[in-house]
Amino acid sequence: MARTPHEDPHPYAGEVVPLLSKDSEVGDEKPAAMFRITDWADRVYGKPWRLHRSPGVLLYSLRAEGLGLPITDDNVLHGTLLGLPMLIHTREIDWSRL
Repeated sequence: MARTPHEDPHPYAGEVVPLLSKDSEVGDEKPAAMFRITDWADRVYGKPWRLHRSPGVLLYSLRAEGLGLPITDDNVLHGTLLGLPMLIHTREIDWSRL
């Protein structure tokens, strides 16, 4: 088994966090999407997330490239959005609302 970059769980593992809204306008009170963090993706998969072959990894890679997010670092979280499993980058979390 490949060594994972994160030995410890993410500090917000098991918590629900707000995501940044890319399409909001000034004064827009649209509620943020809420993401439940499972843990660092590498800890969930037991290996670096890029080495895991799954539809979720492929979808994240395509989405991240389109949004200009890094696809070569390990700051990727596994979790659920609307009950569906997905990966997000830590840059997508609205840390100011925590």
